[in-house]
Amino acid sequence: MRTLLLYTLSSILAYNLYEKLSFVEFTLFHHSFEILGGSERVAVAVLNVMKSLGYQVTLITLSEINKEKIKKWDPRFVDPDKIVIKKFPLKFGIYKALYLSLMTKKERSFSTIGDITWSDYSYIHFPWSLTDNLKYIDNYYKYESYIGNRKLRMYYLPYKYIHRMFFRKSKTKLLANSNWTRRILEISGYRAETLYPPVDISRIKIKSSNRDPKLVVYIGRISPEKNIENIIEVAKRMKDYKFVILGSEGRNKKYINYILNNSKNLNNIFIRKNPDDTEIIDYFSKAKIYFHPKINEHFGISIVEAMAAGLTPVVHKSGGAWYDIIEEGKYGIGYCDIDSAIDGIKKASSIEFDYSKKIYQFSFENFKKNLSSILEKIS
Repeated sequence: MRTLLLYTLSSILAYNLYEKLSFVEFTLFHHSFEILGGSERVAVAVLNVMKSLGYQVTLITLSEINKEKIKKWDPRFVDPDKIVIKKFPLKFGIYKALYLSLMTKKERSFSTIGDITWSDYSYIHFPWSLTDNLKYIDNYYKYESYIGNRKLRMYYLPYKYIHRMFFRKSKTKLLANSNWTRRILEISGYRAETLYPPVDISRIKIKSSNRDPKLVVYIGRISPEKNIENIIEVAKRMKDYKFVILGSEGRNKKYINYILNNSKNLNNIFIRKNPDDTEIIDYFSKAKIYFHPKINEHFGISIVEAMAAGLTPVVHKSGGAWYDIIEEGKYGIGYCDIDSAIDGIKKASSIEFDYSKKIYQFSFENFKKNLSSILEKIS
């Protein structure tokens, strides 16, 4: 009798908890799913975790969503309960993000737009409003195009002033994609905690004993901020190595053509645009080296994917890639210029690292566990 009573009470409590969670509404803000990259990976994961907790989720974005395309790219995508499209008439990417950020003052809301917003939680990929403070934490800030290029400085300048005007008093709780990003926030007077982006390690984990020590792979968007030209410069001087760029096409067609034109006369560079999972896994199973050309990479999901696949990463000695993922040489090789990049790639041909414990830190399962505990605080 007592056992039956306890069972009945626990069932009632579980049902009440389910009912409570099922009617908790959350709003998720993400500016665009037109080009799929790291920030979209985080948005999809946040949506997945919210739905797994039983929440009713409204997704607010700025353009139509191709669900089938997203599901093919990331099987963890689940349908939100409601999608709201807020049209923005201009094509200026960062100002589209700013436009949506101004709408984020909603109860029980989460933003993956990338900068500080009014949402309960703002996931920070990189705080574009605080770029002036990058020089206080990194010696390589001058290599950023938005600092070194006068036209880009002028492009970002209004954004920084408008953003500060509207969000300087925001009480949003900040979640940084790396300790490096968190340092920028803290040096600027904000409090933040680190929540690493989710990486689908099980999908990409590969055991291969037949790797080409002179096959070098890069995966990522082909756009100016990714410094793809550094791969070309390295390849010019390493004719006996083969470099494969597995690149999704960014919005900047002029830059894509620049990369294509500057690499077409090099017999050791191969560019595969918009590769699918099968092609990526195929190259990851053959290559020995992963070369990441970006300076000041905020995090670097593709680096973790390469490590999970068994490749040796060679990354620039800056950003979250170096400080959070590679841990300053503990789990990979660092470089600071083209000469040291060449030396690093040669060294990576014959060196092995044990990533088994490290990569779990960046797994989807770990992301889900940490985010669930965060969301339950505001539900």
